[in-house]
Amino acid sequence: MSTIRILGAGAWGTALALLWSQEQGEGRPAPNIELLARTPEEATLLRNARVNARRLPGVALPASINILSANETLTTLTADDTFVVTIPSTELDEETAKQIVHAAGIAAMVIASKGLSLNGARPSELLIAAGADAERLAVLSGPNLASEIAIGKPAAAVLAGPTQLVESLRTRLVRPTLRLYLTDDVVGVEISGALKNVIAIAVSGVRALGYGENAAAALLARGVAEMARLAEACGGHTETACGLAGVGDLVVTSSNTGSRNAKLGALLASGMSVQAAVDKIGATVEGIGTAHGALQLAAAHTLEMPITAAVVAALDGGTTIEALARALLGRSPAGEWH
Repeated sequence: MSTIRILGAGAWGTALALLWSQEQGEGRPAPNIELLARTPEEATLLRNARVNARRLPGVALPASINILSANETLTTLTADDTFVVTIPSTELDEETAKQIVHAAGIAAMVIASKGLSLNGARPSELLIAAGADAERLAVLSGPNLASEIAIGKPAAAVLAGPTQLVESLRTRLVRPTLRLYLTDDVVGVEISGALKNVIAIAVSGVRALGYGENAAAALLARGVAEMARLAEACGGHTETACGLAGVGDLVVTSSNTGSRNAKLGALLASGMSVQAAVDKIGATVEGIGTAHGALQLAAAHTLEMPITAAVVAALDGGTTIEALARALLGRSPAGEWH
């Protein structure tokens, strides 16, 4: 029996463990599922409670999910196994990337984290720099709220990577409640999945200020244009921004149906400071670090990204969300895609 080992016992990692612990359909049994918590204490708590009370309250973890600690001695994975990374992108520094590559060994690796480093590096770039084999590395992204995935509501996602690898992974990871689409555009999927968090902060802020759904939709659409420009400049495809990893994920993230980034935008619009808002949310908000990284990346490619720049200005405390919203919505007309 193959193993799916998931690094990160937050809401997303826990939701994926629940998803993949289901039978695959067509008579294929579920694989062995291992969920790696940050510390032995956290692992013990989850094992005893069989519920992630902090991140997914009320959703029971079946006994078939093996809950372990990331820093204990684990069995060696094989080429038939899958190592899934769900930790926040802000935690994916050089040393952590090396540890992940070592832990994955020869197993296929799936990056399910979304974000950029402060200097604009994508998760796949960091892992490849740490020694990961690009031919064994894929990215999973899309409009997937952890709370809905965890209770079995239907969803779709995109799996990006080398063709042979993603075709094999789709067989392992598809479930009756999760449809997977394939692409080789790793760059476009990572850029789209990261930037949607930044755009969602702006869209949610505009909506919270009472500007209305027309203004929110206009800002969302202009955000997709920024996403597409950055993806293309980095070597990805513009159409990826219009798919599941871009528009699809941005729509659900900016709707504030549980998204931390949308909550941040709304709280900033109310006049709350960034730190107070993050404390209230009580979890990592990926859009904060990613906004700064995306702006660095845009500068390196001499791209104009006004929405991203506005979010960074709000996060750095120099300008209010309301002033930025007025400036963005009052910009001079220009060609829609250039």
